[in-house]
Amino acid sequence: MAIEIQVPKLGLTMEEATLVKWNFSAGQSVKKDEIVLVLETDKVTYEMPSPGDGVLAILAQGGTTIKVAEVVGYLAADEAEAASLGGGAAAAPAAEATPAAAAPAEAPKSAPAAPAASGGRVKSSPLARSMAAEHGLDLNAITGTGPGGRIVRADVLAVLEGGAQAAPAEAPAPTAPIQAKCGLLTVAEELPVSGVRKVVFKNMHQSLQEQAQLTLHTEVSAKEMIELRKKLNALAGDGPKISYNAIMIKAVAQAVKLHPRVNAATNGEVIQVWKEVHVGVAMDLGEGLIVPKVRDAETKSVVQINRELGELVEQAKAKTLMPDDLAAGTITVTNLGAWDIDHFTPIVNNPESAILGVGRIIDKPVVVDGQVCVAPMLALSLTIDHRIIDGAPGAAFLKTIKDMIEQPLLML
Repeated sequence: MAIEIQVPKLGLTMEEATLVKWNFSAGQSVKKDEIVLVLETDKVTYEMPSPGDGVLAILAQGGTTIKVAEVVGYLAADEAEAASLGGGAAAAPAAEATPAAAAPAEAPKSAPAAPAASGGRVKSSPLARSMAAEHGLDLNAITGTGPGGRIVRADVLAVLEGGAQAAPAEAPAPTAPIQAKCGLLTVAEELPVSGVRKVVFKNMHQSLQEQAQLTLHTEVSAKEMIELRKKLNALAGDGPKISYNAIMIKAVAQAVKLHPRVNAATNGEVIQVWKEVHVGVAMDLGEGLIVPKVRDAETKSVVQINRELGELVEQAKAKTLMPDDLAAGTITVTNLGAWDIDHFTPIVNNPESAILGVGRIIDKPVVVDGQVCVAPMLALSLTIDHRIIDGAPGAAFLKTIKDMIEQPLLML
């Protein structure tokens, strides 16, 4: 019996994934635990191991969006069984499937309708649906020969090559152009809104559309934080060096303990204040913004946070983060100091209620005890959801973070 290749549920929040690519062609032999395909979901890329040995039959092509537990292929006993399941000797995309010339003989009768899956949807593979849409065919008029009457690629090809008449599918409405062709602009590059960028599009727009956001700015003396980092790095020896982000995460987590209502979200009816303090850290490694979480940050030391943060960075670079690593945050820190940014307006990571923006540390003239001196100053920008946090409590929270950076003993 053929082995199904299903999209696994990689986290509690996962509902669908994009099949990025297959690492084998249809008809090739695959061994158990070899990386058979690559999935992308919620900014996470996952290399899926083969669930067994067999000859690959491909049902869904790269770029297809698949629901959790949906079958995207099979591992068959031999090439003949693979072909019958919808995968031939090569994985041809739908656009390459060209109908053969119709024979001058009597036109075959319309194929009987395929059985409908639960909920009324015709049982069909993603590739079969794509091919039917490409050629304007109605799946209800095609007989499925796959398991349980499922319509597969071979069934659609049979209709195309045999000249069977299938009801044309309803044509999609044309998409309006972004801008009329006036001859003044030439497109240099078109970037698809997909994968990580699609998630950023959705989340940022939703955040600004649903929340009443207010940003508060302040400056902090970074002198004591710099000294703390030097001492911790001296103690670390040859171990990982302490980052400023680790210290900032600790300061934010400790400040949340004193201002618990900042650690909240709302469903529009009630405000939910969370017990846990899961601090998200915004990262952009060149392929889009991701926000992995440092769990229970208020219970961990700066050294522990630094170690965990380093592991998250390495996992992000290796694309081995799981969806649950990015879910269920309560507050976020984003640092643009490496790009010489001072104050900015960070966007709250919905459904959280606050995000702290961290700028660069730069020497500035300041007045201390009536004397002008040069001190390392750090810019902070706190954006809050004003529906949940009023301006004064937000300012008090930011003041507590400022105090902890200027007097690190307060973090203990």
